[in-house]
Amino acid sequence: MNLVFVCYLTLFCFQAQEKPPVSFTEEYIEFRLRKNIFTVNGNYFFVNHTANIISKEINYPFPVSLTNIDSVHIFDNIQGKFLDFKKSSKQVSFRITVPPFDTVRLNIYYRQKGIKDTVKYILTTTKNWGEPLKKAEYTFETEKARKIRSFSYPPDKTSVSDKQKYFWSRRDFMPASDFIVVFRKN
Repeated sequence: MNLVFVCYLTLFCFQAQEKPPVSFTEEYIEFRLRKNIFTVNGNYFFVNHTANIISKEINYPFPVSLTNIDSVHIFDNIQGKFLDFKKSSKQVSFRITVPPFDTVRLNIYYRQKGIKDTVKYILTTTKNWGEPLKKAEYTFETEKARKIRSFSYPPDKTSVSDKQKYFWSRRDFMPASDFIVVFRKN
């Protein structure tokens, strides 16, 4: 009887730690701040771990109301086509179809207007996937004259020429906070 219980418990624990059918594994994002316009241009990777085609709805959140977002584009880099999406107050929703044991790579771009002294990008929803990003890279670029007061994550590297550029690179990244930049308004 004890052997049956141990086998059942082992099987249950193994299944509980099994990967979800689709994982959000990587993101590469360029943030740009020009005057009062903030743009986000990111590449996002979704991996299917199964032998089946998986269709999944994705909710992409914004830190502000969509009334402050004047452009959103979602492009499937593998299929070479734009994806339709539904808008709600602070997010867009769209569906991806991931072939068996394959990856979908999306480019998502949006432009936020009316920036005052802070920009924010939501990172903490990564926890909804139940696992950290295997790889994440971020670049933030702004005018040379803009005075940065703080970053929620200290940059790994900085470059200043005719623009200020800041770089971050993370492995096995489960964000504890969102990406926030506070600056003095020009």
